Amino acid sequence: MADEQTVAAAILRLLGRHGVTRAFGIPGVHNLAYWDADGDEVPRIIGVRHEQAAGYACDGLHRATGQVGAALLTSGPGAANVVTAFGEAFVSGSPMLALASEVNQSLRSPRGPRGILHEMADQGALFEAFGAPARRARTRQEAIASTVLALRDAWGPPGVGSYVGIPTDVLGEPWTSAIPHLPRLPVPSPDPHDVTTLAELIGAAGRVVIWAGGGVVAADAEDALRRLAHHLGAPVVTSYAGRGLLAGDPLLVDAPVHEPEVGAVMADADLLIVLGSDFDGMNTKNWRLSLPEHRAAITLGGPIRETIDWDCLIRSEVRLTLEALLDELGQTCAPRPPWMDVTGVRAEILERLRADPRTVTGVEWVEQIESGWPASGVVVCDMAVGGYWYGGYSSQPRPRRLQYPVGWGTLGYALPAAIGPASVGIPTLAVVGDGGPMFALGELATYAQESLPITLLINDDGGYGMLRFDQQVFGHPERGVDLVTPEWASLGRAFGITVEHVDDVRGIAAALVTAHEANQRGEPRMVVWRHRLHPPRTTSPRWFED
Repeated sequence: MADEQTVAAAILRLLGRHGVTRAFGIPGVHNLAYWDADGDEVPRIIGVRHEQAAGYACDGLHRATGQVGAALLTSGPGAANVVTAFGEAFVSGSPMLALASEVNQSLRSPRGPRGILHEMADQGALFEAFGAPARRARTRQEAIASTVLALRDAWGPPGVGSYVGIPTDVLGEPWTSAIPHLPRLPVPSPDPHDVTTLAELIGAAGRVVIWAGGGVVAADAEDALRRLAHHLGAPVVTSYAGRGLLAGDPLLVDAPVHEPEVGAVMADADLLIVLGSDFDGMNTKNWRLSLPEHRAAITLGGPIRETIDWDCLIRSEVRLTLEALLDELGQTCAPRPPWMDVTGVRAEILERLRADPRTVTGVEWVEQIESGWPASGVVVCDMAVGGYWYGGYSSQPRPRRLQYPVGWGTLGYALPAAIGPASVGIPTLAVVGDGGPMFALGELATYAQESLPITLLINDDGGYGMLRFDQQVFGHPERGVDLVTPEWASLGRAFGITVEHVDDVRGIAAALVTAHEANQRGEPRMVVWRHRLHPPRTTSPRWFED
């Protein structure tokens, strides 16, 4: 079937013309029309081995580049398989397009499911459970219109992922009309009254601390953040998604808020300004951080209203609101010197951790990765002890370099998510334990087939190391956490991937340099280090240690 004649081809051209360069998926009996499409205008489709990987790859691509990716899913099991990855992306603010076939419309009964292969009563409800838009097209016109609306959702602000379901017979129907061009909608200006209220709150405060999240990155508002911090002499802490903002700036508190030295900075302030963050539980010890008496926030979307009480809550685009606030402060608030010197906070924390025999190796692990992996590359962490160390304690040289899946907290994220940035040529390091990769080992075949520039760094601690620690802390017997793990060298050979075993943590940097050189030749690599790391203070069992 000629690609220019199908609805599926028109959808892919629509995506391609509006900045979608990559789609990820598996061909299924009900979505084959997508694979018939061809040409320069359509996104390149990366074939994965499980639909969950398609969703994680979209998420990883967006976090690294800001690009929107599409997951091409077949009906029933294919759509259901992506739900975990969709949930992580949706909760974390990574807009992905879940484009799924649904069963042949002509075979469906108005009375409910009748036993068609892959049939569900309401496939879109899987995605609506997150609060995501779910559109169920029943005609070719609805199919194109639904995709248009999904693109608009993804662009935001804030960008939102969504589901579009299209029956297989509709996907294959001819499409002869023009493919629409979508101008970006103008971003509304903030309410001047809200800006004045926040400026007055700042004027009455003597010690301001700023909390910067991923919304600052998404809004390209780093420069405005810097100007606000320096105008107010305000220390800046970041959420995980904000790592890399203000790299090297003397006002940056370059360490996790879970450490007592950073908590002291927060507690000593009299006004907290949260920018572009939903102020979630994992970043705030379930909102039990010691916070200043007065709090304000500028953010879009998310559950921030449900977390703590705010003196001023502005729901508006972050960059435009910051620009308006800076204009107002320029007239009403003179520049202030820093009220606290935070330049030594990171060094003080690391010195303390190096002096503790439980945590010294965790610090060495972080420093080895920092030394061995280039700033131009991306680092994708899994929900693993090694990932917790790097995600919380690394000093990031730029935004969008670090990915850390604490939005929904999905173990198994890193191995498949690395496919996203690597698919556009970015060298990508996936920092994993030995448990998480087991969720997606089949994607090593994707690494090899696509010659992806990925290094999989495995901290093998013989099972679920964090859960083992949880059982120890809470007095449970250690059950279900000590696992058989692969013989990694043999596993790598099965896919044609070279594996290097490192005996000492101090050899990791050199191994990563070698692996990156191979990645630049299009050769994926695996590096394995066997060691049981002690979890850092960013993990919930350690939040409230003395």
